Amino acid sequence: MVGRMPKKVSVVIPTLEEESVFKLVKQIRRVLGNGVEIIIVDKSSDKYFRRLRSTGAKLIRQRGRGVENAVMVGLRAAKGEYIASIDADGTHDPEGLAEALKMVESGKADFVLGNRMNGLSKGSMQLYLRFGNSILSGLYSTLYHQKIHDVLTGLFVVSREAFEDIRNVEPYRAGIAFFAIELARRGYTVKEVDIKYYKRAYGESKLTRSKFAYGFNVASHIVRQLRDYSPLLIFGLVGGILFIIGLILGIQVLADFFATGVFAFTGRALLAFMLLVIGFLLVIAGLILDLLLEIERKLEMPNR
Repeated sequence: MVGRMPKKVSVVIPTLEEESVFKLVKQIRRVLGNGVEIIIVDKSSDKYFRRLRSTGAKLIRQRGRGVENAVMVGLRAAKGEYIASIDADGTHDPEGLAEALKMVESGKADFVLGNRMNGLSKGSMQLYLRFGNSILSGLYSTLYHQKIHDVLTGLFVVSREAFEDIRNVEPYRAGIAFFAIELARRGYTVKEVDIKYYKRAYGESKLTRSKFAYGFNVASHIVRQLRDYSPLLIFGLVGGILFIIGLILGIQVLADFFATGVFAFTGRALLAFMLLVIGFLLVIAGLILDLLLEIERKLEMPNR
């Protein structure tokens, strides 16, 4: 299989003054063959950018901000039938690229993420980051019906066909989760393979200043994109919860009235009625929006 990979695979590496990238390029060529197309998208100093020339990789200057923007720039420039990306900090084992490629090439998935959670080395990921990642991955898995344990990984492989469907989408600040969200929205199969994850050898992560703010941003995008893609799930869920709460309150008010003969909870009755109406209207709104969205998809289908 390795003999066929070089003509088919492009690997994008986003960088920002990462010393590990020089070793990483050699490792990728060892894993995928010397003919693999390696694209480094860099937003570092001119001095560092000149050093990158020694890698023999295709170099692109990043003008925008964010890792998802850098990766998208590289993907758009890639020539391979299969396109991959890996973090430049040396924490992701590049052997995972070969494993993910096998799954995409076999047709078992359109987009494969590298799951770090089962291959963490000592000290490679702090406990609070693991917890936050598990929450976000669980949210993604639940809402998009794709069983994923590590939606914030820095390693993935995607088929050319799947990528072309999101080529012109403007990236938003959600890291690699951006690609997982957009592809799941369009019905592509998203899976993962276990990879080894090592402790960073040089410096600190430059992904974001606040890990909490970054996680909250990713979560908001997961929900927001689903709202636009499957409004019935969001509106129906919220509406259903409000309706059930209103129903419980209403039953309590009626039970008290039948027991005492006195209508003593006017405020609670009004609240119950209001929750029932709002809940019902939200479910109806979700049904209507979902129907309109389905009609729009069918109208667009011949043009895809």
